[in-house]
Amino acid sequence: MPDRIIRESACMSETLNDLSDFAERFWWRLIVNCDDFGRYDARPKILKGRLFPLSESKTFTDMQRALTELASAGLIEVYEVDGRPFLRVVTWETHQRIRAKRSKFPAPVDTCCQMTASADNSRRNPIQSNPSEIRNAECEMRETNTMRVPAHNPVLAAVMTAFMDKINPTPSPTCIEELKAFAEQMGSECCIRAMDIALDAKKANWNYIRAILRSKLQQGVKCAADWDKVEERRKAKETPVQIPEEPTGEQELAEMRRFLASMKGENPE
Repeated sequence: MPDRIIRESACMSETLNDLSDFAERFWWRLIVNCDDFGRYDARPKILKGRLFPLSESKTFTDMQRALTELASAGLIEVYEVDGRPFLRVVTWETHQRIRAKRSKFPAPVDTCCQMTASADNSRRNPIQSNPSEIRNAECEMRETNTMRVPAHNPVLAAVMTAFMDKINPTPSPTCIEELKAFAEQMGSECCIRAMDIALDAKKANWNYIRAILRSKLQQGVKCAADWDKVEERRKAKETPVQIPEEPTGEQELAEMRRFLASMKGENPE
């Protein structure tokens, strides 16, 4: 594994500064494990074993959350090939020298060809030496992220964390894109509600969750408050009509006596 070069100017990166402490630790350990093309296996068990082999307190869930945070910050792309999850550092070729001819891991499915080492790549400065260049690289990082996950998007981060914790730890790129669209239209609470409904129905899969969210959108739901109103209207329609109770035999007899007394001009009491 070639050595990775890290410059002191990385300390001035706003993107890295905004990460949680654990996500930043995960980031540095990930860099030294990625292959020469910035790719790596994204399975939580592999990440736990390679990045934190001596830390018994770290869990597979911690690995998933770190991946989600890095993807939300635009630092990595998570993708699937033949049903297996992989990751790549988005601007690896800008910051690191590429020496290998081939990658150890498959490229994203929408990549036409693999990167190849070149003289230009080998001469590139691995990390820019001044703040303005760092900011430019961060903008490029976010713009070139093929998952199109906006940096520092707490709504999407909350939805993705919930989905990976409750439904599927390795969602497909298509699932991520669709979840992002629903989160932008309806907010995180609606998306998480749909997940909980799917869990209660024992149908914890994306197709079922997507059907719930589409149905709510067709009903005009754009936020949790709209969802509550729709449920209130549904329950009101389902409320049974109160049918008067049938009179008992004694009640019918008393009513008949009052009627006969009134016909004779007597006091019914």
